Order: sequence, then structure tokens, then C-alpha cells
Amino acid sequence: MTRSYPVFRAACIEFTREKGMLLLYGLSIGITGIIVPIVMQGIEASLTTAALLTAILLRPLLSDSLAGEREHRTLETLLSSPLNGKSIIWRKLQFCCLFAFSYFSITVFCSALTCFLVRGVTVLLPWQWLGIMGLAALNYGATCIVGVYASSTSGDMRVANSRVSWRAYLLSLLFVVCLGVVVSADTESALSVGAVCALIYLSVLSLYTAKIRRMKQPDFFKPGTIRKPERVHERRASSLQPKSQFGIVLTFEWKALMTLKSLLLSFGLLCFSPVALVCLLLYFTGTFDLNYAVILTVLLIPRVPSNLIAYSIGGEKVYKTGEALLSTPLRLRPVLLAKCTVPVLVTAVMLAVSFLLVWASTWLIPLIMPELAPIPGYSATQLILLFPVSILSSISMILIAAVLAVRLQTPRHGLYAASFLSFLFVLPVMAILYLAPDPLLWAIIYPVVLLLGDLICAMKISGNMTRPQVMSRL
Repeated sequence: MTRSYPVFRAACIEFTREKGMLLLYGLSIGITGIIVPIVMQGIEASLTTAALLTAILLRPLLSDSLAGEREHRTLETLLSSPLNGKSIIWRKLQFCCLFAFSYFSITVFCSALTCFLVRGVTVLLPWQWLGIMGLAALNYGATCIVGVYASSTSGDMRVANSRVSWRAYLLSLLFVVCLGVVVSADTESALSVGAVCALIYLSVLSLYTAKIRRMKQPDFFKPGTIRKPERVHERRASSLQPKSQFGIVLTFEWKALMTLKSLLLSFGLLCFSPVALVCLLLYFTGTFDLNYAVILTVLLIPRVPSNLIAYSIGGEKVYKTGEALLSTPLRLRPVLLAKCTVPVLVTAVMLAVSFLLVWASTWLIPLIMPELAPIPGYSATQLILLFPVSILSSISMILIAAVLAVRLQTPRHGLYAASFLSFLFVLPVMAILYLAPDPLLWAIIYPVVLLLGDLICAMKISGNMTRPQVMSRL
């Protein structure tokens, strides 16, 4: 195991070299740990945001851990050295765990310090802090071991991302619920829920530890599910009928998306996340707050398009298929427009499903629990933030992620920036819901600003994008 220490050191060195990403991490910690506690006047929202944001930033690291090495043809070099495949996995796991726990701990410390300086009192009891940090260690340990194992058995980044996504989001949602119970509920409820969650995390750790131990050295050389670029473009070339170029690319991208079963499963879990969170918080705290559903929806669902567009465009660079695509009679603008349309459609469908699930819960819960007061439905402000704001913010992230995917060498870097931007887009939503004197007015102003920004960004891209420029980046 000691011989594999250079793997951990190389991961740390590569991490510290990305100065731009370190700046984004620092800004996100400052916003989550300082601005959010002041805006929300408490630490509860800061803890929830820190947990979700840690999972969002951790997921690309997990996907890239082994699948990235395989995709860039560097895993064979590692395995040809005296290093054992399992020792490489453990070192990658250590680095991901260190990042996740350090990021969450620093954010939580900043939140506690901010609340103490603003309010002059400690916001949580010592047993609550111990419970939160203990559950955080178990949660991120389980998430990292699941993610690294999924990455080690995936042939490329696209498959690894789809496999890691739903597992990481499911464990993160469980952790968010635990945080809400530990912070808001009594000692007995917190201990019981914490014990159940700890048992689940320990079971996950034991299961995947056994799976990794059973892996043999030849397993790491398996090609996995890497697509063959020539077959992909054979299908593209054969489908070039005398019809709309936009329709050709749109049909192909949609069919390709439908083949990613694990990714579609993660989309479905994201749709259930808002209703699951508000229902569980209702059960443990006795309050049904639709603002939490709105914030969680705006934070999570618009991130989907940035992931899709990053791998749709970045994948052309990784698989060396961009040149073949641009050598066809397809024009550049219809190709980009079609690639951006698919994520927007996915986002709209997910928003509709998530809204219907939460809306149905406002009708069903009073029937199941008659002792509760009638639960109000979505207000006009919340509906505006749910649909126009979410869709327009997703379009903004699509355009930004598309440009980054073309300019940067790997899709992973674009995903990091898109993850941070998804958090920035939700800050005005939180301010409108909790601080604005006239929430409806500001809820109308915000999508107008987003729409103007999207139009300006689209015109800039359309005016400056040429085929030679794209070819030079491939």
C-alpha cells in the first residue's frame, strides 16, 4: 500500500494546479458559510446547502478517478508499474474522501463562526456537532467508495458519470434528511434517525469494501463500455437524409440519451428529491415548507443540462469524433442548437414531474394526517421561480458549459464551473423567498434579467463561432 502513495500525491498535485477551480471552491465556501447564514438568519440552510454542494462538486472527481484514467489511456501505464489495481483504488478513495470532508468541514466551521459573530450565541449543542461530523464522515466515506468503484468498472466518463450520479445523490439526500432531524428534532429522534443512517452507511461501506477486495488485477484492464467512434459516425452518416439538419442531430442526441439507463435513473431520483425532502421534514419537524422544495428544485434540476451538454460536446473531443462530425454537410449552428435543445427538454420534463409530485403531496398528506392544518399550494412567486427561472437558468448554464466544453481540454473542468454557477443562480431565489419586501415583483424581475442575459450570450456565441475556431479546439 505504501508504494501506491505517489498516486495520492499526484492527485493532490493535480488538484492544487487548477488555480481557477481552487478560486471557485473558495468563493463557494465563502458564499455558503458566510452569506447564506446571514441571509437565512440561521445555520440550518447553510448545512443543507453545504451538504448538497459538496456532493455536486465531489461527483466529477469520483467519475474521473478511474474512468478518466482509462479514457485518457493512462490507466495502463499505472497498472504496468509495480502498483496493484486495488491499491490505486484505495488511494483515489482517500483523496476523494479528504476533499469531501475538508470542504464540508470548512464550510460548516465558517457557518458556525458567522452565526456566532452575528447572533452572539452558539447555534448548536456539542452533541449535535458531534453527530453532524460523524454522519458526514460516514456519508462521504460511503459516497466515495461507491463512486470510485463505479468509476473503476466504467469504460468512459459518460458511463461513470451516469452510474455515480444517482448513487451519490441518493446518499446525499439521506444525509440532508439526517441533518434536518439532528438540527431541528429532539435528542431521541435525532439519535434514532442517526443510528439508522449510520447503519445504512456502514452497510454500504462493508459491501463495497468486499467488492473491491474481490477484484483481480485483470479486471482493471477490461475496456468496459467505451463506444466505437467509427460506428457512431456510420449511423450519423447513414441518417443524413434531405431533411432539417437540426432534426437530424436532435434525433440522434435524443436516441443516444435514451440508451443511458443509469443516467435516466438519476434524473428520476432528482425529480423525487424535493417531495421526499419536504415530506421527511414534515414527519420529523411538523412543518411543510414549500420554499425548501423550490430551493432544492432550482439548485439540482437545472444542473442536468450542464452535465449533458458538457459530455455531448466534450465527448466529441474525448472520442476524437468532432473532426468527423464537422466534415459532414451539417452546419455548425444547427448542430450546436440541437445539442442544446435536448438538455432543455429534459429539464422541462423533470420540472413538470417534480412539480406534480410536490403538488400531489399537498393534497394527499392532509388526507393521511387529518390532524394537520390545510397545506397551502404553490404561490405565484414560487411558480415563477420553479418554471421560468429554472428553465432560463438552465439555458444560461447550457450556453456557458457549451463554450467551456469547446475551449477546455476535458469536460470535467467545464462541469466544475457549471456546478459553481448552479449555486450562484439559486442565491437570488433564496433572497427573493426570504428577504425581498415584494417577492412577486422580484420574482418577475429575475427571469427578465436571465432572459436578457441568455439572449446576449446566444448572440455573442452565434456571432463569434466559426468552423475553424471549433476545429482548432478539437
